Amino acid sequence: YPSMYNGHFSKLLISHEQIKERTKAIATLLSQQYDTYTKTQPLVLVCILKGSSPFYNMLCSELSSCSTPYITEFIRVKSYVGNTSSGNVKMYHVDMPKSITGRNVIVVEDIVDTGMTLSAIMPKFYDCSPESVQVCTLLEKRLDNHRNQNGGDGSDDKIVPKYVGFSIPDEFVIGFGLDYNEMYRDLRDIWVLGQKGIDFGGYSD
Repeated sequence: YPSMYNGHFSKLLISHEQIKERTKAIATLLSQQYDTYTKTQPLVLVCILKGSSPFYNMLCSELSSCSTPYITEFIRVKSYVGNTSSGNVKMYHVDMPKSITGRNVIVVEDIVDTGMTLSAIMPKFYDCSPESVQVCTLLEKRLDNHRNQNGGDGSDDKIVPKYVGFSIPDEFVIGFGLDYNEMYRDLRDIWVLGQKGIDFGGYSD
């Protein structure tokens, strides 16, 4: 990683090679499970920007290697300020893609933790009358059932992703698209953010 990041991380959590291996496995599974459907229709892969983009691009590449047809779509949302979920989900792309209607849709996320982002955006997908819609996430955070990062009691209905790359502990992670105030998205691996990285502050948009 860049020398300016020295001391910013407390530990390496997932290496780039592990990400590649797991993404290939997910793509193979998708290709197999949607094999009959994709003989006549492409999948619709929806990238939740910004954080999902590296995982999304890698997943698309692996699906291409499997000769699985797909349409690419993008929606930008934001729910974090610093290292805490803000409790509010901001959608930058309000108009849902028309390609969703009547097709099998895979919503590609970087990380699912409190589930607030998915709870906010999934009804918009359902309103478009897709054939089906499933969530594929690189990371799923293991949160205490009675606590979440917003101070909630964890009792609200949570949308469960069907395809998960890695289950991770309740730590703030960055890299491979995941950021802290717009920093560290450029890292190839996934790291746990250290106090020096938090103190550095980042560049919030």
